Formats: sequence, structure tokens, C-alpha cells
Amino acid sequence: MEQKNTFNDTYLANWMAGKLTNNQLKELVSPEDYNSYIKLKSGIEVFDYLESPLENTFSKIQGKIKSKKESTAKKQSKVRSLYYKSAIAVAASLVLFFSISNYFTNSDVLFTTDFGENKTIALLDNSEVILNAKSELTYNKENWKNKREVHLKGEAFFKVQKGSTFTVVTDNGTVSVLGTQFNVNNGNKFFEVICYEGKVKVVNSTKDYILTPNTSIRNINGIVTEETLNLSAIQPTWIAGESDFRSVPLAEVIRSLENQFNIKINSNSIDDTLLFTGSFDNKNIDIALSSVFNTINMQYSIKNKTIFLSKK
Repeated sequence: MEQKNTFNDTYLANWMAGKLTNNQLKELVSPEDYNSYIKLKSGIEVFDYLESPLENTFSKIQGKIKSKKESTAKKQSKVRSLYYKSAIAVAASLVLFFSISNYFTNSDVLFTTDFGENKTIALLDNSEVILNAKSELTYNKENWKNKREVHLKGEAFFKVQKGSTFTVVTDNGTVSVLGTQFNVNNGNKFFEVICYEGKVKVVNSTKDYILTPNTSIRNINGIVTEETLNLSAIQPTWIAGESDFRSVPLAEVIRSLENQFNIKINSNSIDDTLLFTGSFDNKNIDIALSSVFNTINMQYSIKNKTIFLSKK
């Protein structure tokens, strides 16, 4: 048995030196040994790849290894040197494996939309989310059964299946429901939740609010208001291609135009805190610009792909 291992070590050394082909080695050793050698060679290749960029980082360690190898060089055979390098290769392979494993076991799921894009998302409990343009939704799939929670940036309409508490977390507040339909618009200085069906709980830093169908809550620049609406539709108009606004700061309307049409609007020369009531078409930029700015008696011009606003 000891003699067989010696022969196998010799074959391995010759194969690694290029003196034996894969087919020749396969005929000389057992299938189990051959498979082990193939894996061993892969590990050494990983080591060779990793050793170069890490040369500076491990220079001191390599120096110690070199000194030790030189002092015992006469006692080491070619095969033993090969095993030494192989051991480091295996260690390097394990580090690489666990790094890749940790990366791919990330359980956060991310959805985003581009300019002018709507996206319908089916969640793990068959709840449905429709993301408006330039919005972002994330949730943790591993913990979903224990905690139905999503994080929202931008605007989305939710159709939530009945069950445990469903929570929407935003920078401006938290929305909690059991099973309902509602819209959340989470902007920079604008936050609005509209309830279309069921009951919605909105929590901000100072107070809790309960919304029922046809009611809404807004936070504009820190000022919170509750309203009773007269909704004729069962979902927001932006899903059907028309953005609708009701006493909304012009800055928020401009943000929506930019998100829909991938444009830049310069509003430095106007008062963008003015409240706007109206709508614009999400498909035609000319009609959209005219619908907004002609309504409030403002003119606009295009220079270098930027729209500049001014008073008439």
C-alpha cells in the first residue's frame, strides 16, 4: 500500500510537470485518484491567480515561508513541494468559495423602474405592486413569511392579499395594512398615501393616522394634512398613462415630468412652491409640457437638452 502511494505521487509530479497527459494519468491511477488530482490542479490554478494580486499584502508571510523552505530544501522532495503548494491552493479555494457563497446568498430582492416605465410585481404572498417611473422596491425573501415588509423609494400602487401585517417603509413614514389597496408617493419633500380599499395605517415621527377608502394623508415640507376625496377610479390614473395632481407643489410636478420623460427642468427663475392642480399625458412630452406650464402661465424653452422655465 505504501509503494502504491509512492508510485501515485510520482505520476502526479510528472503530470503536473507536463510529462504525462490527462489520458495517460487516467490509465495509471485509479478513477478516485484521477478525480482527486483534477480537483487538486484546479485548486492550484486558483492559488496562482490569487497569489499575484495579493503579493504585497502577503509579502511578509511569503518571506517567512521562503526562509523556512530554504533551510529545509535538502529534506524536501519535488512531490512534497507540490503538496505544500497544493495545501495553500486548497485554502485559497475555500476562501474564494465562501466569499462567493456569502455574496449569492443575499436574500434582498430589488426592483427598479426606468424613466417613463411602469412595472407590475408579484410578491411571494401573491400581493401585487405596480411601480411608477424611477421608483425602487426591495424586500427580504428569506424572512417574508415572518415579516411582510417592503421598502419603497418613489411611487407605487399596492394590492395586498389578506394575512399578517403588510408594511411599506419609506423615508417619510411607514404604512401598515392587513389586506387592502392603496397608493404611496414618497418624494423628497412630498409624501402622500391614498386608500382605495380596506383600511390603512400611516405612522410618521409624531402621530398615527388611520385611512379608509377615499381618504388620504399628505406631508408637504413637514406640514401634514388629511383629506376626504371623491375618487371615481379604483386605482391611480398614472397606471393608465396620465399623471394627475391635486394642489401639489410645482416642484413635485416637475419631478414627475423628469421621471416620465428623462428630461432635466431648470426652475431656478420661478417659484416651484406654487400649488398645481391638473394632469399631463405620460406618453407625449409636448402635450405634457403644454398641459402643465401653459395652465400656470409660464413659458419654457429647450437648450442643450434642458428645459428652462420663466414667467410669461
